[in-house]
Amino acid sequence: MRKLESIGLLTAGLALGAPAFGQATGTQPGARAAPKEPEKVKRARTSEDDVNDATEALRGAAAKAEALVIKGDFDGANKLVLDTFPEARRTPAQKLVLGMALSQNDRKLAYELTKQAAEGLPDNASAQLEWALAQHRMKEYEGALRSYERASELRPDNSPGYGAAAECALRLGHVDRALELWKQCTQAKLGSQDDFERLICEVNKREDPLAQRRELVKRVTAADDAAAIELLLLDSDWAADWWVRGPHRQFLENDMALAGKWILPGGNPQMQEARCVGALAIMERPTKEKIVDTLRRARYLIDEEATMPANPRAMVLLLKYAIRSGALKREDARATLGARIIELARKTKADDVFEAAAFLYLDTGKQDEIDRLAWEMAGNARCAGNLLGSMYKRGELKWDSPELQKAIKEFPDDSNIAAKALHLGKEAGQPQKELLIRAILAEYTKFSVSNRDNVARPRADALKSYWKALAELK
Repeated sequence: MRKLESIGLLTAGLALGAPAFGQATGTQPGARAAPKEPEKVKRARTSEDDVNDATEALRGAAAKAEALVIKGDFDGANKLVLDTFPEARRTPAQKLVLGMALSQNDRKLAYELTKQAAEGLPDNASAQLEWALAQHRMKEYEGALRSYERASELRPDNSPGYGAAAECALRLGHVDRALELWKQCTQAKLGSQDDFERLICEVNKREDPLAQRRELVKRVTAADDAAAIELLLLDSDWAADWWVRGPHRQFLENDMALAGKWILPGGNPQMQEARCVGALAIMERPTKEKIVDTLRRARYLIDEEATMPANPRAMVLLLKYAIRSGALKREDARATLGARIIELARKTKADDVFEAAAFLYLDTGKQDEIDRLAWEMAGNARCAGNLLGSMYKRGELKWDSPELQKAIKEFPDDSNIAAKALHLGKEAGQPQKELLIRAILAEYTKFSVSNRDNVARPRADALKSYWKALAELK
């Protein structure tokens, strides 16, 4: 599990309007302007100058606000940022920068500020791009498409923006317009595939760990031990995006101290489990020796009784550390813990517990049984896809297989299942257009995994091939 650096929540929001949209970062919001040669003729001031000035004015407050976010004081962070520009005198440019800064921290407030900025700056490309983003996050595809198109009129040749607009058009059923926008995406000179991937993840990711942490911190300060357990486990396995998750060290350090302040020792025994997970997650270099020592002292998994934590999430995270470090071999974990983990999965119907069980029994005769249970009892799309994959390898999966048709209906947004449906549908002579459209929209929901340079992570590689195939049907 990869440790996360400081997320830089507010400065990340400020920067999103530049590199994520393939813009030149030297003169756009979120970056300091490069020194310029003295101008012989003074040019007229533009709204972009106002945006740049507002960005610079906010930098000092943004750094202080990030420190408050780390401490869990989200309301204080918001107030500090907003007070930079008093509401009664706020200009549209200042509203835009505030919306950008708060987009990671308070989506609802950022939405309203960005909307007001876009209305006040109809001819500013940055304002229209940010308003498109805000609407896209809320799945307001018609408004987002209009804003993306307006931004492209004001600042053309922006590849990520065209690619995001193509999704909105396709979700609205405008296939020809979507194909035209995707073609512009492939031909535009500004922006890379990485920029596009970051942008689509930003607007379409379903997890909002900051919102979760905000509510959990409030409950912890009211001495809610269940919230404290959930908070430490959240910090220990923080989802930064579709391809990076792991401990958020700064949040974890603060929240372990916060839990210690408000939660009395000797209460909920699951608190010890969460603290053990946190102790492993906060390590600079969690070597096998360190993990073995921590687990033995806490008496989990590798003790004589192979004690399994009662909290399902804590159990899964401790098991990951134990197996990945080599403190516990998978076959040994299967022998000592496998049956109990399957029983826990049945009892809790928790996705991650089912997935842990499936991992333990990978490439065994019991794997399909576990994947099928996870599908039937928990509606787990990943396990459903794994079961379909196993059936396909054995030559048992066809287009008209009940399992495939059931999965298509139950998981229309799963890119793995959509890919299987497209492949098997093509083999069976099914019309390709609708299957391609489904596959494209599933990829936008979350990219499928692609391996490049020995790094496997969600990427837009399959999406690009699907768009190409759809264009060739015309």
